[in-house]
Amino acid sequence: MLDQTKHITPLDQRRITPSDNIVKDQGLFYMRSDYEMAEVFTQGNISTLIGRAKGRKSFFIKLIIAAMKGLHDDQFRSSVSGRIALFDTEQAQYHVWKGTKQIEQMLHNWPIDIDVFALRPDSTGERVNLIESYIYQNEPQIVFIDGVRDLITDINDATQATEIVGKLMKWSHEIKCHICCVLHQNKVDDNARGHIGTEIINKSETVLSINKVIGDSIYSEVKSVYTRGYEIKEFQLYINNGIPMVKHDTVVNYEKQYEPIKEDAPF
Repeated sequence: MLDQTKHITPLDQRRITPSDNIVKDQGLFYMRSDYEMAEVFTQGNISTLIGRAKGRKSFFIKLIIAAMKGLHDDQFRSSVSGRIALFDTEQAQYHVWKGTKQIEQMLHNWPIDIDVFALRPDSTGERVNLIESYIYQNEPQIVFIDGVRDLITDINDATQATEIVGKLMKWSHEIKCHICCVLHQNKVDDNARGHIGTEIINKSETVLSINKVIGDSIYSEVKSVYTRGYEIKEFQLYINNGIPMVKHDTVVNYEKQYEPIKEDAPF
């Protein structure tokens, strides 16, 4: 007599049918669009921030983290309630520490559920292992990797690019977190660099670009490149005494209400 018990295969566990009760991924962070607040980061997905060198991508991350933890600005809306982690692979410890002080100044305190790590001294493999271990042990809600290029040895190696983006998707799915990565653009065009750029953009729910405004480098422009929903409404940010701020055109002489701009303010 045949065994009537059906063997469940890994592929069966991935099967989707119309009768399944699958809940939409939870929205975690929103930015203003021309219609309503655009869903930018959702649970279980990855996203990418691209821009040329020194375009203020890292400052933008600090602004987002502060907005997620209570900084009020009409440009953003957050439902983040869990732990946030920032892994910086590019900057030395001192500059990473300055970044924590900037976030602290924006929030007037340092939330205990923000973790920041400087991974520049570590090898490529060590960085991947450290991030993976942290994610599975701490189950953060949001993860920023400022320098995803430094998780592979060759930016144009298609195999490495596929493997690391596969890890990002696996981590975000299994832990139900959102992972946002930072990657440089090419100097000659607007494309993200290398095979890693092609691969990660193809898999991202949101891709935003952050670059200095041509002809007025005081400001950096943030705009949508690719989205799966509403595109965000383009806006500009600038640095006031070391602190990133949104430029609001509805406020007359907004810049003149603050001290002269110093991007490298001491702490």
